Amino acid sequence: MTTKLSIPAEIEQEIIYPDTDGLPLPDGLEQEPYFVDVLDTLKAFLEGLDVLVSGNTLIYYVEGNPSLSVAPDCYIVFGIGRVALLELNRTYRVCEAGKFPDFVLEIGSPSTAENDLGPKRELYARLGALEYWRYDPTGGEHYGEPLVGEYLVEGEYRRFEMMSDVDGLPRAHSPLLNLDLRWEEGRLRFYDPATGRWLENNVESLARAEVAEARVEAAEALAEGEREARIAAEARMAEMETELRRLRGE
Repeated sequence: MTTKLSIPAEIEQEIIYPDTDGLPLPDGLEQEPYFVDVLDTLKAFLEGLDVLVSGNTLIYYVEGNPSLSVAPDCYIVFGIGRVALLELNRTYRVCEAGKFPDFVLEIGSPSTAENDLGPKRELYARLGALEYWRYDPTGGEHYGEPLVGEYLVEGEYRRFEMMSDVDGLPRAHSPLLNLDLRWEEGRLRFYDPATGRWLENNVESLARAEVAEARVEAAEALAEGEREARIAAEARMAEMETELRRLRGE
């Protein structure tokens, strides 16, 4: 007779999902400024909406199997609040969220490009990422082209039409974000057709706020200077009128 070892249910059901793979951002020095720029810009644009914008965090896509995970450089999930997921678990679990991210973007680098073009692309299609974008800051050294966007149709990716601006730089539209994405001298820019404006990252927003504040201060200083000049002129006129009356013997 064989006796089966009994494992307490609370131990048997406990599965650990690490919030890090212990590795730094691949090619961090090369990727980091572009990674921060993209995330800052999209987070600011989508702030206040029921949308999760994150990147370089582990996504577990098979329930009960913490060995299967992927960490896109940037991903967006619509209809999912950040507090409910990342701030509590520090990871994204498809089984809890109910779906894989809608929008995924990878940033090209020497050690990641081959995986982004092959295995990751196939995985994202299989898991249902509606849009998959690849952005190469070098202009094509890693991906062979500066920018490409793809959308999912019956489990396979098809490319968005890539337009060329008047200056020859590549640009394409994301229906999910309702934004145009454009490669511009190594940087990924986002254009909002609804407002006719380019989106700003944190640095640009801060600089614009500082310029606006400086203009207000300059206007206030000018107004204050004009007020002081007016007071001085009125005081001088009063002195002249007093002197005129004195000369008249009034």
